[in-house]
Amino acid sequence: MHYGVELEDYGEKWRQAMKEWTGGYSKRTSDDEEERKFWHDFMKEKKTYRQDEYARPIAQEMEKLISQYHPDTILEIGPGWGNYTFMLAQLCKEMYCTDISGDVLAYIKRIGEERGQTIHTIETKWENYEGSPRDITVGFNCFYRMREIERCLKKINHCSKKLCVIGMTSGPEQAYYREMEQKLGLKIKYHRLDYIYLYNLLYQMGIDCNVKMIRLKKTYTFQTIEEAVERESRRILSEKYDREEVKKILISYLQKGEDGTYFFEHDFCAAMLYWEPQNLIE
Repeated sequence: MHYGVELEDYGEKWRQAMKEWTGGYSKRTSDDEEERKFWHDFMKEKKTYRQDEYARPIAQEMEKLISQYHPDTILEIGPGWGNYTFMLAQLCKEMYCTDISGDVLAYIKRIGEERGQTIHTIETKWENYEGSPRDITVGFNCFYRMREIERCLKKINHCSKKLCVIGMTSGPEQAYYREMEQKLGLKIKYHRLDYIYLYNLLYQMGIDCNVKMIRLKKTYTFQTIEEAVERESRRILSEKYDREEVKKILISYLQKGEDGTYFFEHDFCAAMLYWEPQNLIE
């Protein structure tokens, strides 16, 4: 970065984007116990492992990149239900996962054992992590409650010996939301956290990271038109609107399957940011 370049405070922009549309942080964001409770309830339903369809292209790109570094150790931040964990474990001798939720880590450990993989777990949120550096640190879609985002990114850099890999799924959101906004004047609850803040924060730290954009597709399926209207109206923030007008817009985007259901194929993307760790000037 040229020293004369003036940039905005992207850390503060990130913190503002984390807030609810009504203002303030959600309970899960501000209260660690609420986050643990959410994952406790969520993981009770996860009996078996199945990788999300959208995650497969991301995992493939991640594997191609990381395998070039022949890592002995990999650390994953916030593994969730393991979309990338078990692929990563195949690329190294020792796999580590850290998360605030003991329930998440117990699931990851159990599925790993069923697959013949030993995965070491560290129960702590990333802000409090004090473990040894590993060859590669990976974090994907794990940043949603990291308010101290600058410190979190620096820690990823410091805790990596060979490579840092982070990323997020991104937009654009379903086209019918844009049409509802533009034609009907509705206020839509768009996602506000995005990889572009992370990219700019790294740039401000002196890290010129690489960016790989990955094209994704997700199919939304509805049993009836009314179910589609009900589900897709949940992101409308406007208190009053014409439901029939919303329905007309939705119908123009939906296709009917051979089984009588309706579906919408959503094209969006993910950003994978990666860099070799650097000595940062504090």
